[in-house]
Amino acid sequence: MVMIDAKILQSLKDRYPQVHPLIFLRSAERARSAGDLFDILEGFPNHYPLTWDDEKHGWVKSDDILQSRKFEEFKKE
Repeated sequence: MVMIDAKILQSLKDRYPQVHPLIFLRSAERARSAGDLFDILEGFPNHYPLTWDDEKHGWVKSDDILQSRKFEEFKKE
């Protein structure tokens, strides 16, 4: 996890109040820099359920509310 300045984190929290605090935290954990966190939050879908997509490096809307399809695919590997 990249350490992002607390002032920057707070300003991004203020700028994106619609992002749930847990999702904000997970986004900050996955961000490579403060600019990357901004890009992740800027592209945040306002739909639930959602899941993290490593290939797109961001949150994407999911039609599978239980995330079971992705889990089953992971389980088969």
